[in-house]
Amino acid sequence: MLTVTPRTPPRRINPLRMKTMNTVGLLKLIRDCGPLSRSDLARTSRLSKPTVSEQVSDLISLGLVTEIGPGESGSRRGKKPTLLRFNEDCGRVIAARISAQGVQVWESRLDGSVTGQTGLPVRPELGPDYAVGALKEAIRTVIDHSTVALASRRLISIAVPGIVDVRSGVVLETDNIFGWRNVPLGADLNWEFGVPVVVDNDVNLSTLAEARFGGGQNQQSFVLIQLDSGIGLGVFLNGAPYQGQHWAAGEIAHMVPDRAALGAPAGSRGHLESMVAMDRVAERVSQLARTSPGPLAELMKIKPPVQALLEAAEQGQESAEEYVRELTEVLGVAIANVSACFDPGKIVLLGPLFSALFDRIRLVFEAVIRWPVKLELSTLGEDVSLRGALVAGLARMFDRLEIEVENGQRVPQTAGQGSAR
Repeated sequence: MLTVTPRTPPRRINPLRMKTMNTVGLLKLIRDCGPLSRSDLARTSRLSKPTVSEQVSDLISLGLVTEIGPGESGSRRGKKPTLLRFNEDCGRVIAARISAQGVQVWESRLDGSVTGQTGLPVRPELGPDYAVGALKEAIRTVIDHSTVALASRRLISIAVPGIVDVRSGVVLETDNIFGWRNVPLGADLNWEFGVPVVVDNDVNLSTLAEARFGGGQNQQSFVLIQLDSGIGLGVFLNGAPYQGQHWAAGEIAHMVPDRAALGAPAGSRGHLESMVAMDRVAERVSQLARTSPGPLAELMKIKPPVQALLEAAEQGQESAEEYVRELTEVLGVAIANVSACFDPGKIVLLGPLFSALFDRIRLVFEAVIRWPVKLELSTLGEDVSLRGALVAGLARMFDRLEIEVENGQRVPQTAGQGSAR
C-alpha cells in the first residue's frame, strides 16, 4: 500500500517582515551599486514601483539615503529620473590600533573615507591603564574635531595585540608587548563614549584588510603571517575568518621550531617568537657585532640591524651567514607547517624580516611543500591592521543600520554595551 505523506503548507511570511527585508535589500543595492533611480531599483529588485517609492521614502526619512539630483533620461527622452545614493555621512566609524609604538586613531565616513586622524605614544611598561588612557585621549581628540555630531550613529573598532574574546571585548592576554591579562577594553570604552565597541586581534584585522584590499582578494582560503615585535597568523577559511575555540587560532608564536628548543626557556612569548621577533633579532645581531670578527660591527654603526646582517653575510662574515641561514630555515619551516595545517591557496607575508629574506624563505618553503601554494609579500604597508579595524567597524555598523531599518528608528546606544550587536 502506497503511503502518501501530507504536504506541509508553506509558512506565510509576515507582511511587515517582508517589507523590512525588502527595505534592507534596497539599502544594500543603493549602498553597493548607487547612485540609482527608483526605476533602477524596481527593475533590479523586481519590486513594484509603488513599493520601491514607499520604502525609499522610509530610507530617506531615516537619513540613510539622499537624493542627489537628476540622472540621464531614458530612450524616450522623458523626465529625468532622480538619483539616490547612500548617505555616507549618516554615521561615523572610529578605527584604532594599539601597538608598542603608540595608539593611532582614524575617523571614517561610512564609505571608508578618512575624515580625521591622530596618534599618541604609549609606554607599555606602565600597564593597561596608561595605554587605555592614551587611547581614550586620542579617540576624544578625533571626536572633538569631527565635523558632525553623530553620537547615535558612531562605533569604535580597535585592533590590539594578543588573544581577544571578540564577543565580550576582553583582551585575554598580550604577552609579547604589554603583559595584559583580562582587560575589559570593550566595556571600558563603551562606558566612556556610550557607543558600541568592537575589539579584535591586530593580525586577525590585518587579514580582513588583506581580504578586502590586498593579496586575499578573490581567495576563498588564505593566511597572513605578520612579523614585527611579535609573530602572528591570521586565518581566512572558506570565505570567513577563523579564530578558534579559545580565540587563539594563529598564535604561532608558541610553535616549537625544533626539539632542542623544548629545553630552552621561552617565557610567555613562546619559542618561535623568542627566536624571530624583531627585537630579538636586533639583540642577536648586536651580540654578533660585539663578539664576531668581520664587517658587521662597522655596518651596525650606519645601518639598521637586519640590513647590516645581510650585507655582512654578503661580504662573507661567517657568523652573519650562519645567522641568516638560521632565520631563513626557522621561518621557512614555520610557514610550511602553517601551509600543511590549513592548506590555503595563498600565504601572505607581512614584515621587514620577510621582505629582507623572502627569496631565501621561498626556497625553503618550496622544498617542503610540493603542491601549488602561492607565497607573496603584502603590499598594504604599516597601517594594515588599522585598515582592518575600519573594515570590521564598517561591517558592524551596516549590521546596525539594518536593525535600525527593521525598527523604523535609530538604534539607541546604552552604556555597558560591549559589542556592536
